[in-house]
Amino acid sequence: MIPDIVGVPIKPFGVAKRRLGPAVDAPTRSRLGRAVAANTLTMVAASGATPVVVTGDDGVAEWAQAGGFAVVIEPPGGGLDGAAAAVTGAAPDSWAVVHADLPLVTVADLTAAWREAAPAVLAPSVDGGTNLIAGAGPMRFRYGPGSFHRHLATMPGASVVTRPGLALDLDTPGDLAAVLALGAPDWLVDLLSPIAALPR
Repeated sequence: MIPDIVGVPIKPFGVAKRRLGPAVDAPTRSRLGRAVAANTLTMVAASGATPVVVTGDDGVAEWAQAGGFAVVIEPPGGGLDGAAAAVTGAAPDSWAVVHADLPLVTVADLTAAWREAAPAVLAPSVDGGTNLIAGAGPMRFRYGPGSFHRHLATMPGASVVTRPGLALDLDTPGDLAAVLALGAPDWLVDLLSPIAALPR
């Protein structure tokens, strides 16, 4: 089941990825955020789904529209829960929410999620969060630390998809090191090559 729309929430590039600060300077964090988000959107589109950028930031909205992606406006003050709820409100029926910061995500990862016949699909992150959630109709989202188990409790019968490309997001220097150790794609290695502190 390919969802009607796939919402990809994106924070302002200038403030995103601050937890990478010890290893990555601000301009590189901004470039990294754009590159990883663009790759995620491209993979979603290549999987046959319709990606939609969810943001409350004018700069991100302009960037998305320049890339040919539709935009759903994130309600102010709603955080990730509000951004995800905006996706369900924009979907005719079925929907998915996929995190933007999945540097290893592939078309195969996403089609594996879309193939699930259950009424809902969840993909946990390595730290217990929720990097992909798909369903239909209204949903009460409960993002934050440990959100995977909260979402699983909310969606009984959901299929769980565990794949490295869906599990590993990019938040900390340790995440960067893990991505490189698993075999980062060339575009990401090239982007990170000036950062001598990171093992390769």
